Amino acid sequence: MSAKQKIFKDEYAKLFKTGVNAYKINDYKSSYNCFSSIAKISNNLSNYKYEAKIWLASYFSSKKDYQKAFEFYLDIYYGKPPNIRGIELLLAESVEKGLGDFKNDEKAFNFYLGLYTNVPEYRRFARNCLIKCYNLGIGVSKDEEKVYKLENKALNDFEKEDKLKIKN
Repeated sequence: MSAKQKIFKDEYAKLFKTGVNAYKINDYKSSYNCFSSIAKISNNLSNYKYEAKIWLASYFSSKKDYQKAFEFYLDIYYGKPPNIRGIELLLAESVEKGLGDFKNDEKAFNFYLGLYTNVPEYRRFARNCLIKCYNLGIGVSKDEEKVYKLENKALNDFEKEDKLKIKN
């Protein structure tokens, strides 16, 4: 890391700490300004960029501007920072509760596909979304065969759950 990069990183750290402290004393305007400045960083010099976006998403959620919060979470998701885990769960929960919208059908489809494949806690939700996407051609070409396969998988899963309930 060059001396210039170290100076920038130190400045981001100070600005982030100032934002956190302002948030803690309910000075949301100052906090917002600090985190917004950090979030606009276009390079990955600092992990503070994504942490600031999490704070901003929390801020907008508290103000009940769920779509704006969702957009910050989505930006984090697409940035794929290595030190932030579970962002898929936040996005899935927002979509499931109707608190966020992708505004891009292809990105929505790809998100649901990744969720279905990689996040067991939301596999059922993602499967239902994928069925809708394939059935209506949302973000992907209509594909009745994939709809059929996913619906059969859903039925098999329900049957397994029913058998477990009967045993218990």
